[in-house]
Amino acid sequence: MAEDWSGIAAEVEAALASIGDTSQPNGYPATLRRAGARTGGPDYAPEYGNPTYYQVIVMVSDKELRDASGTLIGMTKRTVTISGAAGVVPSDDDKIVLGSHLTFVDAATDEAVAWQEIQAVRELAPAGIAVLYECDIQA
Repeated sequence: MAEDWSGIAAEVEAALASIGDTSQPNGYPATLRRAGARTGGPDYAPEYGNPTYYQVIVMVSDKELRDASGTLIGMTKRTVTISGAAGVVPSDDDKIVLGSHLTFVDAATDEAVAWQEIQAVRELAPAGIAVLYECDIQA
């Protein structure tokens, strides 16, 4: 019998909403920002159209990094886990703001938001169905 990976992705979404942040009734909110299509400008100063914003529920984990000998190096890696059922595939071209619901972010407030760049995205996709994404961001 084949696994229902889309159903499992929905279960992951529900789990993230329940454990993402116990102080929030629907999990820990975040907003993903995808730049608009390039509309012109030179390569050194390209111009882009209006960005698109996506509401996601995330789980955040921090890991202190060590060198080869096991000594802490004073750097932290922050990983944000996003459900594959969120309806958006994050990329390293996107930016994210943690703890902010989509209703508080728009073109008018975009400049005032503390966006963090996504440095790397890893997809967990058994049988080709994305169940979750792990995104590394600046800590």
